[in-house]
Formats: sequence, structure tokens, C-alpha cells
Amino acid sequence: MKLQHRPARASIDAILLWAGLIAFDTTAQLLFKMAARGLSRPEASLQWLLGVAGSAAFWAAAVSLAFAFLIWMLILRGSQLTLAFPATALTYVGVIGGSRWIFGESIEPLQFTGIALIVAGVALLRRSGR
Repeated sequence: MKLQHRPARASIDAILLWAGLIAFDTTAQLLFKMAARGLSRPEASLQWLLGVAGSAAFWAAAVSLAFAFLIWMLILRGSQLTLAFPATALTYVGVIGGSRWIFGESIEPLQFTGIALIVAGVALLRRSGR
């Protein structure tokens, strides 16, 4: 008799999808910040839009966001929106960490508290959804 390991495989697949979503969404936000730093002050002009269009960081961010969207569609296919959407807040954790690491932005104690509350809240939602 062959043992089936589907639940374990489904769990690994879900973890990989979530890790991919958070990684691509975080990367997109950090790349958008890089693009914004390289642009002049925003204005409603063709010249400014051409500056955006000429930014490699902007296009890399757009591609990252497109991958995040595709992964999000896969996640939603097998998840309850009431549990899945709040878990997207984990991207905040990645963005704050990435902002510190890449841009040297400071992280205040209140932000650390917020990160801990986000992680705890997602964990509680996950447990309540079982």
C-alpha cells in the first residue's frame, strides 16, 4: 500500500507561494523607492513620465509586482480571502527590513512593536482559520 503525502506537499506548496508573494511584493516596493529617488519632483508632464519610463528600477519593480500578482492569484485559488488578505501585511515586515538594509532608514522601537504585532496577528488569524 502506497502512503499519500498530499497534505504535507500542499503545505510546502503554500509556504513557497507565500514566500514568493512576500519576496516579490517587498522587492517591488523597494525598487519603486529606488526609482522614485532617481526621478525629479513629480509633475504632470510628458518629460516626467519619460523619466519614469526610462528608469530600470521602475521596470524591475513592475515585473516584480506582476509576479506577485500571479502568485496572489494562485494563493487566492485555494485560500479564504478573509485569511489570505491579512497575511499580505507580512510584506510590511520585509519592506521595513529592506528599507533599513538598502536605504539606511532607521527603525524606531514603535516600528519593531508594530512588526511584532503584525506577525502575531497573522499567526492568530491562521490558527483561527484551521
